[in-house]
Amino acid sequence: MQSIIDLIQAIARQRGRGDAGPLMMLRQLDGAPGERISHLPVEGDLAQAWVAMTGAPFRPHHAQALTALRRGEPVALAAADPDVAMTAHLLVYATLIPDPQATALVLASDDRVAQLIGAQLDRLNHELPYSLRLAAALVGPDRRAAAQARIVIATPEVLHARLLRHHDRAWRLFWSCLRIVALPEIQRYAGVAGAHLADLLLRLQRVAAAHAGGHVPSLLATTVEVADLEPALEGLLGQPWRVVAADDGPRAAVALAVWRGTAGRLREAAELAATLRRQGHHVHILCAPLDAALVTPLVSDLTGITYGPEALPAQVLIAIGYPGSQSALRRLLRSGYQAVIVVLGELPHELALARHIESLLTGPVSSWPAPAANAYVTAQHVLCAANEQPLTAAEVEAWGAQEIVARLVAQGQLVDLPDPEVAWKPAAADDPYSEWSLSSSSGNAVIARNEQGQLIGVLDPSGFERWAFPNAALPPGAGGLRVLARDEEAGSVVLRPEANLRRTYPLRRCQVTVRDTRDTRMLAGAGRAGWGRVVVDEEIYGYREATPGGAPAEIALRPPLAARWIAPACWFELPMDLQLPDQLAGWSLAAALSLRALATFTDVVPCYDPEARRIYLVDAQPGGNGLAAWVYTHAEELLPLAYDVALACRGDALLEPLSRVDMDWLLALLGRRAEEPPALDRSRPAEVAPPPARSEESLGAPPALILSPAPPEAAPGRRPAPNEPARPARGRDRPAAPELGVPRPQARGQHDNEPDAPPDPAALIARLRRQREQREATRAAHKAQPARHADQPLEVEPRFAAGERVFCLPYGDGVVQASRVENGREVLIVVFPDYGELTIDPSVSLVRKLADMPRDEDDR
Repeated sequence: MQSIIDLIQAIARQRGRGDAGPLMMLRQLDGAPGERISHLPVEGDLAQAWVAMTGAPFRPHHAQALTALRRGEPVALAAADPDVAMTAHLLVYATLIPDPQATALVLASDDRVAQLIGAQLDRLNHELPYSLRLAAALVGPDRRAAAQARIVIATPEVLHARLLRHHDRAWRLFWSCLRIVALPEIQRYAGVAGAHLADLLLRLQRVAAAHAGGHVPSLLATTVEVADLEPALEGLLGQPWRVVAADDGPRAAVALAVWRGTAGRLREAAELAATLRRQGHHVHILCAPLDAALVTPLVSDLTGITYGPEALPAQVLIAIGYPGSQSALRRLLRSGYQAVIVVLGELPHELALARHIESLLTGPVSSWPAPAANAYVTAQHVLCAANEQPLTAAEVEAWGAQEIVARLVAQGQLVDLPDPEVAWKPAAADDPYSEWSLSSSSGNAVIARNEQGQLIGVLDPSGFERWAFPNAALPPGAGGLRVLARDEEAGSVVLRPEANLRRTYPLRRCQVTVRDTRDTRMLAGAGRAGWGRVVVDEEIYGYREATPGGAPAEIALRPPLAARWIAPACWFELPMDLQLPDQLAGWSLAAALSLRALATFTDVVPCYDPEARRIYLVDAQPGGNGLAAWVYTHAEELLPLAYDVALACRGDALLEPLSRVDMDWLLALLGRRAEEPPALDRSRPAEVAPPPARSEESLGAPPALILSPAPPEAAPGRRPAPNEPARPARGRDRPAAPELGVPRPQARGQHDNEPDAPPDPAALIARLRRQREQREATRAAHKAQPARHADQPLEVEPRFAAGERVFCLPYGDGVVQASRVENGREVLIVVFPDYGELTIDPSVSLVRKLADMPRDEDDR
């Protein structure tokens, strides 16, 4: 472990850029032994094979999961450790072995995951005695399952278009013997994919019950460690799951490094991988599917380096960009790598993380917004279910789809059968199975190809409309590929790699009409929030682009692109007008989603209504993806994060207009009185070393650095946690209304008899602008002064005095005990509550006064 840490530090020194080196953080996370039990009540041969294959005894969660499965409960194994996949395979074998005719379905999220699962099952069969081996078959559009297959591996697309569609012909025997359905990495079905999975499970259960005399198969899922897991799972199935904590195995020590990649994130990652490979380490580069096309020419001629969107075995893993969620990062740290290196790029939330690196270790696990019922998704599944077997009135009522069925009957897509019992079949019209994608509420995914016609990825239709305009830079917000052509009819786009590191953002006009308001409430800070369903008319008339070192440019689109959709939205009422011609406001709030939920910033669309003075955050998918309702419930948590994102983007030439506008309206909603500093704990021993290495036991602790801003009157330290409003009910129905009028929380140390009125937002913004102008004038005057001669002595005036409260990265809040000048630099002795007395050099560590921090810093 120490050798890989020394190597990473050496590479950082070699690639240093003056005083700003690329290595932003390097920590060693300690390992720990796991829990164990002496035996598991499964077949003896299978138990021996497990021990021989893994070299480890059975764990407590094995017995808990197997007991729940035998009781017929749906089971979810939740763990950061990826070895939970092997537990799921073991439980599938334990279910099938007693019955020679039983079959299992493993539902993989996509083709890449299906191939990995197939390889894992092949390895398992190799370790098992011949008498216990089970034939597994990977089924795809062009692959047929072997007749003797006991385990079928399929994607949702294959389940939809082949296994369910042809259940009464080629797959009749399979369905009659189906005993268990495995759902590995079920958290991948977030957003609209969750709505599809919920309806797929309903179709699966009714078909299986029809072939097996009413018997439905058991359900077994695995997932990373996430918050709000039970409501999300219940929303998928309509009933509670048995959630089994499966992180009871041992974990090895691992090093976590964070690397500054910025615009050249791909080349930085490739060169870092090449250097590590030359030192004898096997490296895997984890990247998005579209980024894989750009990584290929950089590392294709190097052996010992693999790359792709799945975390493959290696000694060192390099993640290009934020891995997508805090939960995903924890999974990487438990995946057996000696080191995990995260190369941060220039996405807004990555810029915010670069300012608060410690939050990668101390932040909470990601939330899983409960899947929302989507009428477009359900209508398509209802048509397919009626095609598989007549749809009865009782089934429609249990599905909660009475209104949808009535609409389909009125449109002539469903017809009532001439039977005594009410039942429906599809009319002889279009094929209901065509134009289906897990990433879209309606229609197929958009195919992305290079100029040679090779497939390089897929886009969801909503992202295609907004981000894949002609000459756009993809992936959204990052760039690397240029859109050469787009075909809306065929649903395809042609992309070309480009080396100029160009990035683009769309310039839009939006008109939002509220169709119905579901709920409104007061925010804990200031202002009011609402939630309901809206109609959005959007026109993309141009785009803003920038390259490193170049001035941003705004370019018109000829012709402009138009879109219209209906979806749930969360909105915030603002106390002032925004000067916003290009609909750039709100993207900081969208970017903050990735820091707390299983979502990306393209899953929602911010819109500003100048007449109503509202910022809307609309689900990007027609019909909704569940995020607007989640944002409404967690607004007090997301708004400070959004401010931190906007603050971090103010130095980015492309995003600077976005950051200024967002900081203005977010300040108005976050107005709060200053908090008292926490009392110093002098019982702790003094430390002069940097913060110690963290073990993974501390990953769930409260963050030492919270991504939250301070209003102009407040210190930029920690904020008191706001009173969280009652959360909406989760599941297939819309959320219930939380309580109205949630009181504003009182700051720590604030007396009960003090007034708690929010400051005037207009006055705050005016003062910020005046102070910014004064600061810029001061800088200009400073630049005009003649430079000091090299022989002249340097006079240093101390900036800090004993007794002052300061904020220092990465230690947090502290109190200055002494200040002195050494070798032309000021040196401080500071006492921190968590680390005791430390010696701090302000030229090395970021140090700011809390009492009189320049407020215009937050509006730069």
